[in-house]
Amino acid sequence: MWSNWSGNQSCDAQVQRPVGADAIRALLRDTTGVVRPVGAGHSFTPLVPGAGHLIAPAPAGDNPIRAIVQDRVRVDPNVSLKTLSEAMAAQGRAFRNLGDINVQTLAGATQTATHGTGRSLQCLAAEITGVQVIDGTGERVEIASEDLPGAQVALGLLGIVTEIEIRTVPAYNLRRRSGVRPIEELIGAMHDNWDTHRNYEFFLLPHSGKGVGIAHDPSDAPHGRPPADLDELGVFFLRAAGALCHVHPGLRRSAIRLLALVMSDEDYVGESWQVLCATRRTRFNEMEYHLPPDSARDVLAEITRLIETRHTDVWFPIEVRQTAGDDAWLSPFQNGPRVSVAVHMHARQVYEPYFRDCEAIFRAAGGRPHWGKLHSLARRDFEILYPDLPKFDALRARLDPRDRFLSPALAAWFRP
Repeated sequence: MWSNWSGNQSCDAQVQRPVGADAIRALLRDTTGVVRPVGAGHSFTPLVPGAGHLIAPAPAGDNPIRAIVQDRVRVDPNVSLKTLSEAMAAQGRAFRNLGDINVQTLAGATQTATHGTGRSLQCLAAEITGVQVIDGTGERVEIASEDLPGAQVALGLLGIVTEIEIRTVPAYNLRRRSGVRPIEELIGAMHDNWDTHRNYEFFLLPHSGKGVGIAHDPSDAPHGRPPADLDELGVFFLRAAGALCHVHPGLRRSAIRLLALVMSDEDYVGESWQVLCATRRTRFNEMEYHLPPDSARDVLAEITRLIETRHTDVWFPIEVRQTAGDDAWLSPFQNGPRVSVAVHMHARQVYEPYFRDCEAIFRAAGGRPHWGKLHSLARRDFEILYPDLPKFDALRARLDPRDRFLSPALAAWFRP
């Protein structure tokens, strides 16, 4: 049985790993019912359940890079971002930007509009310049340029992605600087920090009055040694502190203040893909909405009050990033930029009440949800948020006329 990383989604179908386009075509030809592609399972939405067949295409060879032409690299999209980053670094190339998790496949990350942070930096899908799929009829199709905005973010609804061409940049180093700051300072200065730094994000630590700001900027300095993994240590400490609130709320506040004191500032230089990405060992469920930048301050203040008054069991940090706009039909950053606010609960905690209350705040501010993270939106909501949805519907109908890739949840969202 397949399940996603956090365990909140599962499917009884077996995962099949065909090698190469011909094997994928044969699988589609020889089966009936819904087929869904699966990557590393880092989506929390019901993109897979209800499928009769699951496909995780296996790499065809040791080198995922198939061609490099100037700044464009054609790759196997069904390997991890980490593997692709290593292969590109060997060729002197790099992704322009990455999120903080690189175990996702390129196909999975781009199809759900996964993103990093940086006011002038777009999400990973916006860097795509070419897509090849095996469509619902079993045909191998290179997406036409006029349809590319529909294929950059498509949730696997147009076919099994077998090749992606993506813009890259010369390999570069980043200097990472982070430190604990008062929440008021982080929220008050966030737009200035996005103006100042190539990459900037921050995490708010519930019940503490503190948060962690993280900036990345280009550097020619020698590589430094990364410090110990304080992210996971911090999450462990916050979880332990959360348990203390059942004894006395003051104990939790004291424990978190102690954590803020022992968390030292980071300042080191490394390869971009190594510095931007982190390992996430603690499993969680997540909701993330992308907001108009002017609404971010008020939203963060409301969510902070929500945690303090109604959801005192929340201890997971709130993550805040910004991403430049693009023109993909289903991109949450269409006509951006957008500030992304992500809320989390440990995988073993009940998340629905907290996420429901956060979602009301996000939606009132005009937010769009991350396609791979939890939300409660329906077809009528997407019709309002995505004016190009009819164009996507027409492209999907053309490439998948028999609805081979339409799972039950996706049918509710994408069947007009």
